[in-house]
Amino acid sequence: MLPMQTKRSRVGGIAGAKGTIRPVTRLKTVAWLLASLLRALPEWVVVYLPGDAGVALRQVVYGRRAKHMGSNVVFEPGVQIEGLEWMTFGDDCWIDKYVVLLAGPVERGERVVATKENPAFRGEEGELILGDRVHLAPHVVVNAHGGVAIGTDAGVSSGARIYSLSHHYRNPVDKTDTYEYRFTPKGDPRLQALIAGPVVTEENAAVGLNAVLLPGSTIREAAWLGTGAMLRGTIPPGSIAAGNPAEVVGWRPGREPA
Repeated sequence: MLPMQTKRSRVGGIAGAKGTIRPVTRLKTVAWLLASLLRALPEWVVVYLPGDAGVALRQVVYGRRAKHMGSNVVFEPGVQIEGLEWMTFGDDCWIDKYVVLLAGPVERGERVVATKENPAFRGEEGELILGDRVHLAPHVVVNAHGGVAIGTDAGVSSGARIYSLSHHYRNPVDKTDTYEYRFTPKGDPRLQALIAGPVVTEENAAVGLNAVLLPGSTIREAAWLGTGAMLRGTIPPGSIAAGNPAEVVGWRPGREPA
């Protein structure tokens, strides 16, 4: 059946199967939209105000909400944050344009959730912990619902993804379960399977362009993960890793194993 055609009424409403939307209703809608915009305006200014004024404003506002905010932390315009009260920022961190930061404990409910242990992580589930002088380059995504720690003098390149919580195609708790689980958080929670595990990038480590770190992964001290690599596990101190899945392909000078 074809949808019913509508036509404009002479008073500016829409005539159709359900009658006419009167001008007064339209005015109420416009008024509601304007009120909503006014309520959202202060937060929009905080997030997107450019220049030194924007940096200073974000330092004050985010500093009051974060679990800990070090000195001289720079948030560039467009950074998207959820769960700021679970985040710790060391001194002189630089959070670049359009970075996405998500924190707070896993919402389990009726979902199947398997937890990977990571002894290198010393925080609580849901915490995001950044050491001093950490740089998150533009368009980095950090999902810290399972816990993420990035050490002092570490850098994460543009487009990299750090996930401490991820949907899984099967039940990670019961291997005999053959049900095909859903991949969307909008679905029935009983039909979702998740893996949570802290992700750690230690001091002086590097994450290359568009690299991906999955739950439970660790980049040890001074190790580098190459461009486009996918890490599911641990790479040793001073190593250079690349590929999907990531494997050690070299060593930083003076770091070669004996």
